[in-house]
Amino acid sequence: MRRSSLDKNLFSTICVLFAVGVATMFSACKKTQLEEEKTGLNVNSKMAANLVAAVNPINPLSNANAAYDGFLNAFLVRSGNATYFVDGINKRDRAYFWGQAFIITGIIDAYERNPTPTRKQLIIDLTNSFLNQETYDWSWNSWTDDIAWACIAVIRAYNVTGDQTYRTVAANNWNFAFNRGWDNVLGGGLWENMDKHTKASLANNPMIISGVFLYEATGDASFLNRSEQIYTWFRSSGIYNTTTGVVNEAKVNDGSIQFSENSYNQGSFINAAASLYKHTGNAQYLNDAVRTADFVVDKWGVMNQEADACARGIAKLARENNMTDKYYPWLVRQSIAAWNNRRTDYNIANNDWRNPTPSGEQFAMNCISMVTVLNVTPEQEIVSVPTGTYRLNARHNGLSLDAVGGATANNTLLDTWGYGGGNHQRWTLVSLGSGLYRLQGVGSGRSINVAGNSGDNNANIVLFDYNGGGNSKFYFSSPSSGYYSMIFVNSGKAVDVAGTAQGSTVVQWKPNGGNNQQWQFVAP
Repeated sequence: MRRSSLDKNLFSTICVLFAVGVATMFSACKKTQLEEEKTGLNVNSKMAANLVAAVNPINPLSNANAAYDGFLNAFLVRSGNATYFVDGINKRDRAYFWGQAFIITGIIDAYERNPTPTRKQLIIDLTNSFLNQETYDWSWNSWTDDIAWACIAVIRAYNVTGDQTYRTVAANNWNFAFNRGWDNVLGGGLWENMDKHTKASLANNPMIISGVFLYEATGDASFLNRSEQIYTWFRSSGIYNTTTGVVNEAKVNDGSIQFSENSYNQGSFINAAASLYKHTGNAQYLNDAVRTADFVVDKWGVMNQEADACARGIAKLARENNMTDKYYPWLVRQSIAAWNNRRTDYNIANNDWRNPTPSGEQFAMNCISMVTVLNVTPEQEIVSVPTGTYRLNARHNGLSLDAVGGATANNTLLDTWGYGGGNHQRWTLVSLGSGLYRLQGVGSGRSINVAGNSGDNNANIVLFDYNGGGNSKFYFSSPSSGYYSMIFVNSGKAVDVAGTAQGSTVVQWKPNGGNNQQWQFVAP
């Protein structure tokens, strides 16, 4: 099966920086009055309820373990001396070469978060079975990206086990793939396939990632030097947009560019650039990785396509470069959404984390992303607020969250208005457990809800009957003491007031720390 890439403290410490770190990623493309809203007005502190915010763990190890165990229950087969993953819950064929290696990489992510002897043995069994099935010489495989991902899986297995056979196999096959795939057509670069149609992101960036792993494992500088050679060509080829950070699909043998913004290419590029920066200190690599990571964070509030490459790359970038305050909030949003939209029978989720994973057939390659994101994202602490009935004052204008016209029907719009004491301005905060909440109107009995389950900026927040959807569930961050931002599970976006005047509509918008996204919970 081919991949076509076309085909604690949100936190006591992190929460306070969440606004600062995330705000730098977003420009004045929002509303013309945004800067005015950011400076805002402070609500009289005497009005505030005596709230004592607590923290709850988000993405605890227990969730990551459950996702790992569920994935194994759904897709792992042990048959005689063979241990391997199958394509799907019902499609029990052994996953093909590339897919098998890609899944093993996710299993190693889980081992690195929770390195138990049982998990180590599974990695040994999987790697040995892979080599027995596919042989130690992969020259039969015409796809450079297949070999690159197999090299990543096997050299990472070496890092876990110390088995030098793994290191030798990975090194030999990487050298073969480079020597076969590189030529000066189009100025350099690696062919994706030996039909020599494209020099693609999905081949060149994983070769860099695996090349750096091999440099780390062997000390052989040729792996690092050739990885830099690949990167230099790739950056100058036109595939990478040095202004926007978008990593496109490929350069075709006629010199044209195949354009795409798919997440797989973005994530593998971030990982490649961050890997090279770690060992060279060349600021260009770091700047490129950050530019593309910022594009990803801006484009996907919550992922709805393959996410493992992005999660792995952004987590690496953040972990190794003191950028956890900037990027961990995004990783947390992905972890919350994936976990809350999982199938609870297996604890698996497909790649669309904005919607519940349906019953019926699910495929291993679509479900490994949740295992990865839960395991590359460390447990964080998330702010919680005591349940009860409140009025909610927007920090920037001091006005209260209000059901327009006092209406109670489904799809009633929300705005901010001077507090008059009516039940359409009173809200009951209901805990859903695990740090999640819903907010129910006292007058209507209906919950605040993102209209149409939209993931878009500027989507309306409305009243709607609560049905358990992630567009009615949110969690809190606390950009400033006494004020809280509400982040919806399915979109990763904040409850936002689209203006300063009385009657300004309440919408969702990407978290930016503005005062128009901060709410004070006040005794009614």
